Amino acid sequence: MEGAIRRIPILENAEMLKLICHPGAYSPDCQPMIGPMPQVRGMWMACGMSLNGFGGAGGIGKIMSEWIIDGEPSLDVYTFKASRFGNYYTSYYYTTERTREGVKYYYRLKFPNDENEWARPHRVSPLHHRLQELGAVFGEKFGWERVNYFQPGQESRRMGADQRKWGWGKPPYFERLRVEHTAARERVAIFDFTSFGKIELRGPGALPLLQRVADSNIDRPIGSAIYTQFLNKRGGVEADLTVTRLGEEHFWVITGSSFIANDLAWLRMHQQPEDGQLEIRDITTEWACIPLWGPKARQTLSKVTASDVSNEAIPYLQAAWIDINGVNVLAQRVSYIGEMGWELYVPWERALPVWDLLWVAGQEFGIEPCGYKVADCLRLEKGYRYFTGDVTPRENPYEAGLGFCVDLDKGEFIGREALVKAKQAGIQRKLCTLTLAGDDWLPVYGGEALYLDGKVISRVRSGGYGFTVGKNIIYAYLPIDLAKAGNTFEVELFDQRVAAVVGATVLVDAKGEKLRA
Repeated sequence: MEGAIRRIPILENAEMLKLICHPGAYSPDCQPMIGPMPQVRGMWMACGMSLNGFGGAGGIGKIMSEWIIDGEPSLDVYTFKASRFGNYYTSYYYTTERTREGVKYYYRLKFPNDENEWARPHRVSPLHHRLQELGAVFGEKFGWERVNYFQPGQESRRMGADQRKWGWGKPPYFERLRVEHTAARERVAIFDFTSFGKIELRGPGALPLLQRVADSNIDRPIGSAIYTQFLNKRGGVEADLTVTRLGEEHFWVITGSSFIANDLAWLRMHQQPEDGQLEIRDITTEWACIPLWGPKARQTLSKVTASDVSNEAIPYLQAAWIDINGVNVLAQRVSYIGEMGWELYVPWERALPVWDLLWVAGQEFGIEPCGYKVADCLRLEKGYRYFTGDVTPRENPYEAGLGFCVDLDKGEFIGREALVKAKQAGIQRKLCTLTLAGDDWLPVYGGEALYLDGKVISRVRSGGYGFTVGKNIIYAYLPIDLAKAGNTFEVELFDQRVAAVVGATVLVDAKGEKLRA
């Protein structure tokens, strides 16, 4: 009220006639909920507007009209999708506390490294207590407690509004990330990615559905792990994930922690009666995921299994069942950090003993526990995209550098017509990798303006520090005529502009020789 009086002085003498209290329509993340709902054909939602309200009414109405009439909205409203909340929101306590926290701090400056603090912990992996013993510092994503980084020898804790202590400067855990990064590139690193979303499809209708929604050919031999995207009718990317074929009519879809609700909804909304019998299940909490990556990953794994884990037995982008101390484990040769190794999918109740065996076996090779923060540093050096940042529903795979996933010859799929037209017309922009001048850490958080000759031509999609190359790395879309290696731009970082040079898309192991070793 005092602020209002300063702006409109007459309010100081205005009389209060009536005070009305009313319920507010808030969602758990304080964002609108709009769009279609899965498995209820024809049901659309536009709610949760208490913090958007009149200001967004025209825009929400326009988006909803486009979505209903044309099948797609004209803007990227992925974060507003009504289908984004997972089944763990059926907890009234969690939903209420998360909503209250969101409303209370809605207008507070929120730093990029801030974490939600209320109603934690809500979901933990079966490895949680072992991670605590190793000094884990936890963040939160989609209700999960996930390790951001480790502080060996110190007491485990949860991150919250930590960045308020160091502001926009170098994070205090920067040198710890260097340790984890070096271990992953030079020795062996072990992660807990149990929060990865896991969807199982079984039945004759599984392959027809996946062929319809994916831009890649999913009809591959059993054991294939296929990196692919789900597209909208405009060819924009709606999901970025891996599909593993475990049988003729049996598939797993592996996706990011916070994307599973939307991806599960996308599959269910595009299921057709003519596909045939199909069971779609969220199996996230049935399987832990223990990535083991690095040049010494094979030596480590070989010490705990009699199964053949050679490159010939399980080559890159293949999956096979192996035995670890009597546990049937799915060893999947994929890597989000660009190093040789596996995502090991272990039955939930057997995850802890498998972790312990790997931990002991890896001591000989200098094994290091690692978190999600360093995974982001590592993937930037390898040119790996992050969905909702580097690629969104507004970009097609060709623009995002994911054209290698597209198979236009496999038959019809959602977005194919738009991709054919895009390929014929030629792309007008592409996602580029740029490195910044200087060797020390710089405050890159995403969204920064990119300048050429004093004019803004793009913005940073994501960025961070690459310890192997010793440079700050950014991803940004550039007009195709400017996207040439060696071209120099300026990126605005708070009170300074720093030179940014276009380089190779992949800065480390460009041919993927280490990855495929």
